Amino acid sequence: MKIIDNQSLVYSYLETNQLHEYFSRVDVNKIKLCRFDKGEMMITAGEPLQEMLFLVEGKVKIFTVTAEDKRLIIRFLKAFAMLGDIEFANEENAITSVEAITDCLVLSIPYNYLKETIGKNPSFLYFLLQSISHKFRTKTNFTTFNVLYPVEVRFASYLLSISTDSKGTVFREEMKHSSLADIADMIGTSYRHLNRVIQKLCNEQVIERAKGSIHIKNLQKLRDLAKDNIYE
Repeated sequence: MKIIDNQSLVYSYLETNQLHEYFSRVDVNKIKLCRFDKGEMMITAGEPLQEMLFLVEGKVKIFTVTAEDKRLIIRFLKAFAMLGDIEFANEENAITSVEAITDCLVLSIPYNYLKETIGKNPSFLYFLLQSISHKFRTKTNFTTFNVLYPVEVRFASYLLSISTDSKGTVFREEMKHSSLADIADMIGTSYRHLNRVIQKLCNEQVIERAKGSIHIKNLQKLRDLAKDNIYE
């Protein structure tokens, strides 16, 4: 993580994302603008959180770790998104992990300062309630998707999510053996079954596998298969 000293940019992000109306009583000098590089962990499940994070640029992956130490995707989030709101409300350690899958910019505000300044402000509490309710609905949908949708749809959704940045640009993603094993865990299937799905999509000219990477050949077919992307 790198802190960017640029208060005018902080103001700009507050206004662009319509946060200024909630944080009008917040001293802008208490808000940090932070950069996370692609692949960097932003939040780790089980660890204490001290700050509320607002994703203003980039895309993140949110996942949980099972009792068998396997990672399972909950969803992907593009800017704008609020992180740490549930933990703020419940005063508990992080319940999920968050990883940057593109370079990301976030606004960071200390929990203690938020509680002192606007912790009881009705408009801020309503804003918080909306965010938490949306996440509850997403978690419910995630459980349903993992039960109802076949692996082919789940993998297409995953591939679509990691292969597009916040502006929708396609890029190559390394898909080596170890990565595929992790992906299989994340979408709730076996490594062997995932390989069969990959081969099927290659045969259908949806994707291409070469030199340790998977490249999307037909983006529209992938989107159709992903059913509007169940992980976003």
